[in-house]
Amino acid sequence: MVDIGRRELLLLLIGVDPEGRSHGVISGITRLQKLLFLLQEEEHISPTGGGFEFVAYKAGPYSAKLYDDLELLQNLGLIRSEATAESSEAETADIEKLSFDELIGGFDDLDGVSKAADSFEERRYTLTEKGRERAQRLMSTAGSEAVTDGIRKIKSQFSRHSLHDLLRYVYTRYPGMTTESEIIAKVLGRKSK
Repeated sequence: MVDIGRRELLLLLIGVDPEGRSHGVISGITRLQKLLFLLQEEEHISPTGGGFEFVAYKAGPYSAKLYDDLELLQNLGLIRSEATAESSEAETADIEKLSFDELIGGFDDLDGVSKAADSFEERRYTLTEKGRERAQRLMSTAGSEAVTDGIRKIKSQFSRHSLHDLLRYVYTRYPGMTTESEIIAKVLGRKSK
C-alpha cells in the first residue's frame, strides 16, 4: 500500500466517486467522519503520521483533526464547502437565545462545533478544479490503486444510505465507539428505512 497523508486521503475520499473518477461529493461532516472511520476500520486504510485518531464522542467515532484538514484544504483552494440546508425556525430560535459567550465559545452540538447559526447547516464537500487535478495526480501514483479501490468500495456500499442508516451501521458494528454518544437511543431505537 502507498503511504498517504491525512489531507491526501481526505482529498481522495471527497473526490473519488464510486466509479473511481475524481469528481465525487460528500454531504455532511458527520457522514464524512463516519466514512473516514469505516475506511480505516473496514478497508484498513489509514494515513501516515498518526492518522485521524478516532475517539468515541457525542455522535460516535470522531476525529478533531478532520476540521483542521478541511479548513486547510479549503484555504488551499482544493475543496469547496457549501451549505445545502439552512437552519430551521426552531434552530434559529435556539440560536437567538444564546448569550454572546455561548455564540463565541460554546461547543455543544453533536460534532463539537460552535452552536452558531452555520453549525446547523449541512455542508456539501466537493473538489475544486485544482483539487480534481491534485486528486488525479494522487490516483496515478504507483500503489494508489489500493487506496482508490478502498474508497470506491466504502462509498459504493454507503453512499445510498441515509445518515441515520449509516450511523446505525457504525453503532451496531462498533459499539466501543458509542460510549459517549448522546444520540444512541435515537439511532438504535428507530428502525432503518
